[in-house]
Amino acid sequence: MVELVPIHKDERGEILAVKGLLEDNREFTFLGVKAGFARGGCLHTEDEWFVVINGKIKVVIGNEEKLFSKGESALLPKGTPHAFVGVEDSIVAEWGIKTQEKENDIKDKELREKVDSINKQRRGR
Repeated sequence: MVELVPIHKDERGEILAVKGLLEDNREFTFLGVKAGFARGGCLHTEDEWFVVINGKIKVVIGNEEKLFSKGESALLPKGTPHAFVGVEDSIVAEWGIKTQEKENDIKDKELREKVDSINKQRRGR
């Protein structure tokens, strides 16, 4: 049986996990990213994939930034810092990493500072 479980919710949006969908303790999550807010700044030891379900986001992958709209997807290569910035209110699905990766919550310091700065500016509006 597949179960949708809330993980986190704040002014940036929310994160929901789909339990029981993937094998080998791999996660499939939905990220709600509100316009103007950022999520991420993390890096993983395994590849991760994402697809934009709805909306438009800017994705920072390493030193590159690219816009993605509904239906577009890409690979987030292992060891590469990444973050999502909402251009519009958006829903993103991501999958491929194991639950332990999220629990370890490894952040890239420079990108995480950028994410925090974006969110601080958004909150100040």
